[in-house]
Amino acid sequence: MTQMSAAQDLKGLINEAMPRLAIITESQASAKPYPDKWSLKEILGHLLDSAANNRQRIVRMQQAEDIGTFSYDQQHWVSAQHYQSEAWAALVEFWHLYNEHIAHMMEHVDPASLGHTCDMGYSAPATLRFVMEDYVRHVRHHLEQIFADADPLHRQRWVMRPPEP
Repeated sequence: MTQMSAAQDLKGLINEAMPRLAIITESQASAKPYPDKWSLKEILGHLLDSAANNRQRIVRMQQAEDIGTFSYDQQHWVSAQHYQSEAWAALVEFWHLYNEHIAHMMEHVDPASLGHTCDMGYSAPATLRFVMEDYVRHVRHHLEQIFADADPLHRQRWVMRPPEP
């Protein structure tokens, strides 16, 4: 996958998701039958957190060959931001606009920086190319969770795919 295809894939995902996200009701988005499983609001909030962290990675990795460790505690981020009490429509709109910007950034990444690295907690350092590809894969995964209409106990779990050395 090239930086342009990552950007195009992301644009396609967000544009296909918008009408589907828009028809989810506030009640559906807020449903939380298990206290230890995220609601749809919290999943989309998690995607906003991922967007915020990956935006920083993409910018910083163009500036330095190795930005060191850059990870975050996703449970803390979701709980600290109280997505459950946020309006679904506002979360959807913010998610859409934020990801449009990330796709724009991806289109303009300096190709010379695609081999720059950071430590995201995988078994090997992640290159900027990997960060962009993994971000798109992550968005796709969580959108599939949102649209699957599965019991939260049976949602597909994220599988970490470590970067190739």
